[in-house]
Amino acid sequence: MKILTTIVVGAALAAAATAATLATTLTLTATPTTVAYGKPVALNGVLSTKKANQNITVAATECGQTVLKKVGTVKTNSSGAYTMNVTPTVNTAYQASQKSTKSPSVAVSVAPTLKLVRVKRGSYTVSVTSAVDLKGKAVLFQRYSKLKKRWIQVKRVLLTTTTPGTKPTMVSSAGFTAKVAKGLRVRAAISKAQAAPCNVAAKSNSVRA
Repeated sequence: MKILTTIVVGAALAAAATAATLATTLTLTATPTTVAYGKPVALNGVLSTKKANQNITVAATECGQTVLKKVGTVKTNSSGAYTMNVTPTVNTAYQASQKSTKSPSVAVSVAPTLKLVRVKRGSYTVSVTSAVDLKGKAVLFQRYSKLKKRWIQVKRVLLTTTTPGTKPTMVSSAGFTAKVAKGLRVRAAISKAQAAPCNVAAKSNSVRA
């Protein structure tokens, strides 16, 4: 009887181990993991069963939210892989699921879009486009030093105006003056601290002073 019990228990453990080995898994990756506002991100993954036409549901938790919201559903291909393009407006975490199987969560960061314009000699405008009203936040006006081979802060500029665009877009901007030697490259930048909590740091195009 003892031998029989041992055999039964051993078989049960082996079956459990096999079931664990064969448990369905689901992967999820994002490319890129940091994206400029308004640009798409490709979500990709593979269902371990490698079955085709399986419904994969993708959900997201946006910055400031605690609840997953469904983004969409996509079917797996002949190798069990799937792909979906999304356009996050703020820092967002994504998760895919197939029935009770869930993927690990993947975080995607969103950088606001900065644009610097030289109005005339010594006069500039800077605009920051995002899904967040950044009025009152600061951007840094910088010049490039060939000698030091790095960007150097010239002036701290507060964004003074916000204009709503197509929802949820908000354009925060400011006009300012700054003295920089003619011909030097200049740009604007917003730090992670100023862009937080729902955006990450970003830099503008460069222009000649």
